[in-house]
Amino acid sequence: MSCRTPRPRLTRLAAAAAAVLVLAALAPCGPLALPEVGATEQAAPARPAVPDWTLRTADGGEVSLHGALARGPVLVSFWALWCNPCLKELPHLDALARDTAGRLTVLAVNQDGPKSVARVRPYLQAKKLGLTVPLDTAGDVARKMQVGGILPFLVLYDAGGNELYRHIGYREGDEATLREKVKVLLGEAPADSAGAR
Repeated sequence: MSCRTPRPRLTRLAAAAAAVLVLAALAPCGPLALPEVGATEQAAPARPAVPDWTLRTADGGEVSLHGALARGPVLVSFWALWCNPCLKELPHLDALARDTAGRLTVLAVNQDGPKSVARVRPYLQAKKLGLTVPLDTAGDVARKMQVGGILPFLVLYDAGGNELYRHIGYREGDEATLREKVKVLLGEAPADSAGAR
């Protein structure tokens, strides 16, 4: 058995009056202004659709997603030292970042916690990886971007912050698909060559 909150019954006349009041409140005040013929509208600059975030990086700097998007397309990858598929994917992301420098920003967001994050920079140096590595030790950015806990996780955005490609996990060959998606984004390949995946 359930309880319902009783609702007062409206008569048809009361309902019609309420509808008129709602429509009157929504109607524009005064005459509708139309642009003059030949007039141009100045659109406000488009804001990226993705939520912004700012993180410290493994090399001691700072990076924000919207700041990176202001320079062009961005690839955001989430990884951790304890994730073997992530470690296999990192060299491919590093090569992609080098090959597309100035045209695509690659952000390899590390998910190691406060206890193991000190090992991130030495690992990158030992493997000679030049990636920009934001440190998301509290997992706030991963939650904001709805990563969902499965790593590696990557998202490719155009300069407007529109998501073009998302991939979870890594197995050999995934890097070729990602490169095709990036080539299409950068205008280096026809759109149908990347295929749907």
